[in-house]
Amino acid sequence: MDLKLDVEELIKLRHHLHANAEVSNQEEKTAKIVVEFLKKFKPDHIWENVGGHGVIALFKGKEAGNSIGFRADLDALHIAETIELEYASKTPHTAHKCGHDGHMTMVAGIAAYLENNPVKKGDIYLIFQPAEETGEGAARINKGLNELNIQLDYLFGLHNIVGYPKGQILTKKGTFAAASRGMVIKLFGKTSHAAEPEYGISPVMAIAEITTQMSVVHITNPFSDLTLATVIHSELGEIAFGTSPGYGEVRITLRAMRDEDMQKLIDFAENLVAEQAKKELLEYEISYTETFPSTENTEEAYQIMKNAGEIAKTDFNELEKPFKWSEDFGQYKLQMKTGFFGVGAGEDTPHLHDETYDFPDDILLSGINMYVGLMKYFKLN
Repeated sequence: MDLKLDVEELIKLRHHLHANAEVSNQEEKTAKIVVEFLKKFKPDHIWENVGGHGVIALFKGKEAGNSIGFRADLDALHIAETIELEYASKTPHTAHKCGHDGHMTMVAGIAAYLENNPVKKGDIYLIFQPAEETGEGAARINKGLNELNIQLDYLFGLHNIVGYPKGQILTKKGTFAAASRGMVIKLFGKTSHAAEPEYGISPVMAIAEITTQMSVVHITNPFSDLTLATVIHSELGEIAFGTSPGYGEVRITLRAMRDEDMQKLIDFAENLVAEQAKKELLEYEISYTETFPSTENTEEAYQIMKNAGEIAKTDFNELEKPFKWSEDFGQYKLQMKTGFFGVGAGEDTPHLHDETYDFPDDILLSGINMYVGLMKYFKLN
């Protein structure tokens, strides 16, 4: 499909966003760059500071119709820029190593497309979400949409996918990306002299049992699909050879392809902690962070994207397996109908979150083209 877009202008935007990378909840400059670009295409309204530094732009049609949203993520990662780029990140130890600069540019490219192809029927919302990497942003945008009384019939998003040919459109029915959350376990006992551990209450045995059982939970328990618990950090007492520890902490990443398996995993972990704390006479606290529901496509969403791919004449492919990484786009399914797909970023491209990764500019039009196919499917223009 000939989109008749100024590709160099879009590449310039992507590079500008890359050079001004900001991590989750600090995307103030990034949001301003997006807003200034959008203003050139005269949206009917722009809301700023939605759910943090989020931006929503509205392009209204003259006739009533579907309200369709397209979402991008604003945040970069705490990863240093180590490759030589003319547009290298100017922010210390911060860079777009997941491709969100490209995601923003593709959604912003919709605004550029609409300049010569205005919305005729229905409304288009371009949503630029903060804090995807921490799992906070989508839920806050959901809240912001409710406060603004914006009701979407469908919301679509994408992610660039390394290891696949450039420009391929990749999606699947059911789970696209896993649910995950960080579990923080704190165990409270009582210190004692290291020569007299019997007078203390040490969490060492509880930590050993918790980390062992959680590391093999995917083998010892029945789940309907891939489910994992990865111990990523543990802490026990202080470096003091004269003291038996009275405090311990374990951090575990819980991951599941299905939300129901995630709940089973949580229940197992919480029961295990309670049992071990009781056995060792410990007090305990459990909290969670970076919560990502699974990103899923219903049969209807899959068929819509497949039809849109045909309209846009894309290289559309159905994935066999979901991805083990997580995307907070799954939060949106709790409030509205959603569809999520990938765009191939190259078979030899460095992995996401690798310090040598840089979003490939030559797939920008592939993502925009698919978005345009979705607009045409809903007869928005």
